[in-house]
Amino acid sequence: MLPSPASPENPSHDRSFARSAKGLDRLILPLLVLVLVALPFTWFLPLFRTELLVFLDNEVTVIGAAKTLFKADLLLFAVIILFGMVVPVAKLAGLIYAWAILPYDEARAWIGGLNKISKFSMLDIFLIAVTIVGLKGVGLGKVEVAYGLHAFAGIVLMILALSFWAQRVVTGRADR
Repeated sequence: MLPSPASPENPSHDRSFARSAKGLDRLILPLLVLVLVALPFTWFLPLFRTELLVFLDNEVTVIGAAKTLFKADLLLFAVIILFGMVVPVAKLAGLIYAWAILPYDEARAWIGGLNKISKFSMLDIFLIAVTIVGLKGVGLGKVEVAYGLHAFAGIVLMILALSFWAQRVVTGRADR
């Protein structure tokens, strides 16, 4: 359904939040796009390094872990792919669409709904943390957190922060 043209009673019906953003709120769209582009790169960065005994060395990435899980445990593979890759990318794409294209009323509904799935974006970080703790608890080797985990966690936290920022702007706009 196409939005109806703006009328004197509803002049903002066809305006998006991106077009009417002022001040720092103008940064929301470029930051959302930046995070959407950066997220897939973090999947290839080393999250942690394991060293079992002296000669077995392994660098773990999200993509590498997904490949290993595909062979070993399809259910966990599906969970990682869905909640660690698909949900965050879909949420970012939805936020960009709602912020940049949809009129105010529809964008409010979209952004509110997308914020409800924010909880699932942290599932992948939780699984990585549990894996590191589990590996350290075995005591057969050592585990070192790598820069990729910090980058990945930073991107996930940035997604959450941008979601809440957009939600704040959207709910603030409703009060005006």
